[in-house]
Amino acid sequence: MIYNKYDLMNQYKSSKTAKVVKPTTVRTEWQEQLAFCKWLKMQYPEVRFRSDIQSAGKLTPAMQNIKSIIDPFRGFPDITIYLKRGRFCGLMIEMKRLNSGLYLKDGSLSSDKHVQEQGKMHEFLRDNAWKVEFAEGMDGAIDLFENYLLY
Repeated sequence: MIYNKYDLMNQYKSSKTAKVVKPTTVRTEWQEQLAFCKWLKMQYPEVRFRSDIQSAGKLTPAMQNIKSIIDPFRGFPDITIYLKRGRFCGLMIEMKRLNSGLYLKDGSLSSDKHVQEQGKMHEFLRDNAWKVEFAEGMDGAIDLFENYLLY
């Protein structure tokens, strides 16, 4: 083995190579949601929206009980945009982090119980004139919103 002082792997005196893993910063779902809401507020300040930040933290047992009374339905999307377009009364976006595994290889929705629950709520909302979609990451949400503006 030839020693090269600039090759950091040589310090281990091994002929085997190691995979170099570069640290990546993967934003959480609520961080993606926050980034999209900041973008929406800056680019379209006249658009009214509401963002649910339940995924940003844990509720105490007492607050969980109160929430179950005042907000009894599960699966509502994270972001509601109050802007009528075409036949839709508004746009709702369920945010997911990038590469969340939301869709299976065959294109169907993940079998995860929570995702299935969200999918059922989306069907209900679509039946009531809402445009409802999942978005992976801020860029996915931006694409959805900008396409929604074309209706």
